Amino acid sequence: MPSTRRRAQAFNAQGKWIKDNTIARNIKYAIHEGDIVDDSDQPYQWTNATGAMSQLNGTTPYILGVGNHDMDAMPKGQNPAVVRDAAAFNRNFPRSGFSNLPSFGGTYPAGQNDNSFHMFSAGGTNWLILALKYAPTDDEIAWGNKVITDHPDRQVVIVTHSYQNGTTKDSVGQKLWTKMVSRHPNVTMVFSGHYVNQGVIVEKGVNGNTVHQIQADYQNPSTLGPNSYFRILDFNPTAKSVSVQTYSPYLNKNLTDAKNQFTLQNVSFPRARR
Repeated sequence: MPSTRRRAQAFNAQGKWIKDNTIARNIKYAIHEGDIVDDSDQPYQWTNATGAMSQLNGTTPYILGVGNHDMDAMPKGQNPAVVRDAAAFNRNFPRSGFSNLPSFGGTYPAGQNDNSFHMFSAGGTNWLILALKYAPTDDEIAWGNKVITDHPDRQVVIVTHSYQNGTTKDSVGQKLWTKMVSRHPNVTMVFSGHYVNQGVIVEKGVNGNTVHQIQADYQNPSTLGPNSYFRILDFNPTAKSVSVQTYSPYLNKNLTDAKNQFTLQNVSFPRARR
C-alpha cells in the first residue's frame, strides 16, 4: 500500500499543476467529485487534503462534491445515505472558505458547505456548477431544482459523487435523472466518480437538450499511480465540443485509451445575455 507521504505527494502534485497552469491554460474552475479523504475521522488525511487544495486559493476557484468517505458515518459503520452529517468536512472546508469568491452562489443547509453552487462566465457563456452531496436526499434535490430553476440563463454542470458506474446509472443516478437532471433545459453535464471505472452517457432531457454524463474514478488502495490521475476538459464554443484528457502530473503521463481521451460533441454554448 502506498505510504501516506507518497499519497500526499500525488495530491499536492495535482493541486500544484492546476495552480501553475491556470493562466496559461485559461482554467476557469477545478471540480472535485468527492472522497477527498478515505477516512473522515483521520485528521492527517484532512491536513493532506487542505494542503493540496489550498494551493488553488487566490488563483483557481474550485468546488467540492462531498463523497461518502468524506462523511462522518463511514468510520462509525453507519450508512452515509441515511446518516448525513459531514462535520469533519465542514471543519476543513467550511462555507466561509468559499463565500468570498466572486463566483460563490450559495449552500444548503445555509450555514454549511454540504451542497453548494458557484457561477462564472467563460467562452461567452454563463455557467453554474451545482455540487450535491453523496446520495442527495429529497430535500437536497428540491434545493438543487430551485437553484437551477432560479437561473434559467445559466448552463448547468452538476457534480455529485455517485451517479453512474461507467455507462450504467446506479440507483442514485436514476433518481437524480428522473427528479432533476432530465427536467431542466439548461442542464449540460453531470460529473461523478465513486466507482473505479470510466464512462460517458449521452441522453436527451425532456426538453430536448443533450446531457453529457461523465464518470471517472482512478482510486487504487495498493498502488499509487492510478490515484494521481485527473481530467482536463478543454471547452471549444466555436466547435460546440469539449475535449477530455486524463493526466497524472505526479507521473507526467497521459491515459490515451478511448475511455480516457475523447471529445464530446453537440455541447450547448448559448451566448450570455447582456
